[in-house]
Amino acid sequence: MTAHKIYPLPAQRPRPPILIGGNGPRLLTLAATEADIVGLSGITFAGGGLQRDFSGFRAAGVDERVALVRAAAGARFDQLELNALVQQVIVTENHRSAAEELAQRWKMLSVADILESPFVLLGTVDEIVAQLVARRARWGISYYVVFEPVIDAFAPVVARLTGT
Repeated sequence: MTAHKIYPLPAQRPRPPILIGGNGPRLLTLAATEADIVGLSGITFAGGGLQRDFSGFRAAGVDERVALVRAAAGARFDQLELNALVQQVIVTENHRSAAEELAQRWKMLSVADILESPFVLLGTVDEIVAQLVARRARWGISYYVVFEPVIDAFAPVVARLTGT
């Protein structure tokens, strides 16, 4: 069927921005060439979702994926927005202790992996703000998505960044 009409019409012109996200090379290549926003998830699921590959979760893995997106996007890279899907937000005075607890749960990642990853935000509100600024400088990530269960923990960070 063709000639569909939608209502209300989108406010964005020529259309709403398209976000394509994941972790694998084929998907990130597609996102780099076709999307407006490239989402990085850090995790690849295989075997019907039972096997998890965290290689993209580590800083070096993010370096590789951003380089892949940059190469695939070519001249349009500067028009792309990079997004990270945050897996955990913990506002705490002791970010190292929080990372150690997560490393106990996520056995495939070291404490250093967790502390360096853009997919985990740990520390005081000021430390998390500094992490976001540093990750933007390193990778160009300017758009973050957090899961609903951690939205309240993330709210003070958003307030600090917006100046409210």
